[in-house]
Amino acid sequence: MIFMDSENKGKVITLNKKLVIAIVLVIAIVIIAFLFFRPTGKFIADDSPILGDLNASVFVIEFSDYECPFCQAAEGTNQEIISMLRQSNSMWEAPIPKIIEDYVNTGKVKLVFRQYPVHQNVYPALASKCAQEQGKFWEYHKTLFENYSALAITDLKKYAFDLNLNITQFNSCLESRKYQESIQNDLNDGQGLGVSGTPTFFIGNEAKGYEKIVGAVSFSAFKTVIDSKL
Repeated sequence: MIFMDSENKGKVITLNKKLVIAIVLVIAIVIIAFLFFRPTGKFIADDSPILGDLNASVFVIEFSDYECPFCQAAEGTNQEIISMLRQSNSMWEAPIPKIIEDYVNTGKVKLVFRQYPVHQNVYPALASKCAQEQGKFWEYHKTLFENYSALAITDLKKYAFDLNLNITQFNSCLESRKYQESIQNDLNDGQGLGVSGTPTFFIGNEAKGYEKIVGAVSFSAFKTVIDSKL
């Protein structure tokens, strides 16, 4: 049996009260953080273009900008940036082409593109939405990233012509900035999800949650996350 004088017993009671108060405060802070600092944006919008089998269980959601050099590297097109990245990591691989080859084309992943034009020229994003209107988003999207140094309005119209889009419809769509609100919605969702630069990726699903990758990270990092979500 342990005996304790009244003075020490009082100290123990005081310490226990302090411990309980500390635990309550920690729980309160966690609840407040959850309520006020949780992501507020949607991962996928109603009009987001999606590439892949609709039954695929994992999403790779890309917030990107056609004029962003590191976005171009992630798409495998900006060789100058790719060379720079390989100087620090000789094993670096562009993630998007490999994700499409290994996961999208095999029915495991759906690739989602969200517009996040952080540069001054919003017209490439608008043009890609106009191409989506005619069912040619991914073809036009690929063309923009392959021709990232030529994204003037005249260039955008030429690419539409080359892809056999209805050029009258496309030009009207582009010149009226028809999808400005859609692009602003993507920007708002990105900001709500904590996107502060491009490219930013979210990998996962509602059941297993999403993991965030920021920057033109090598494919190997994406592979690790995707495999953990499958």
